[in-house]
Amino acid sequence: MRLLIPLLLLTAFHLPAQEAPPALTEYQGRVIARTMHWKGAEWLMRRVREAEEGPSQMREQLNVKPGMVVCDMGCGNGYHTLPLAEMVGEKGKVYAVDVQPEMIEMLKQNIESKGLKNIVPINSLYHDPKLPPNTCDMILLVDVYHEFSHPVQMLAGMRAALKPDGQLVLVEFRAEDDSVPIKPEHKMTKAQINKEMNANGFKLVREYDGLPWQHLMFFGKAEQGAAKAALTPSK
Repeated sequence: MRLLIPLLLLTAFHLPAQEAPPALTEYQGRVIARTMHWKGAEWLMRRVREAEEGPSQMREQLNVKPGMVVCDMGCGNGYHTLPLAEMVGEKGKVYAVDVQPEMIEMLKQNIESKGLKNIVPINSLYHDPKLPPNTCDMILLVDVYHEFSHPVQMLAGMRAALKPDGQLVLVEFRAEDDSVPIKPEHKMTKAQINKEMNANGFKLVREYDGLPWQHLMFFGKAEQGAAKAALTPSK
């Protein structure tokens, strides 16, 4: 079975020591995958993606409402950003965040072609999402968290950006399923996802198991002092 991760990869970007801590290659026993290069952006828009991943089904499960403020973290060229902007409507807002300026430029072109006015592109850093605090109802990460070279700093930044009842939503290829044709370092188990989220102040509040290849897991802020508590997954 063919491998669906592009061969074009970008090694973790290292900012000067005074600006960011060193990039990690492993976290919580997991090998961190390298970031997909912007030259592989066409793969994100491939026609077979709907059949392979069920993105429309995934977005339906998000329960996004008009007027919400949503972040598409690791937005790339806007595959999810554009439909999310339509879902939140004119009174809502979508923060579209990506670390590669080339992706942001492609996103801006797609925004202009659609005439959308409620998207705020953000060229983030590898250790800082650059999101305003206490603003987001939801932060969506589709096949991107496993590539974070600074997961602790990024999770802290996103946690600060969430409203008190906001949710962090992870979509990750299932490592428990050998039939999912993705490289191992680009897949995660539920146990590993929960382990890392719990260690950084998040608790599982909902999950959906109906996508073809991916986990869909919703996390809220854990109570103060309970960041590392063991949690029983809800259905």
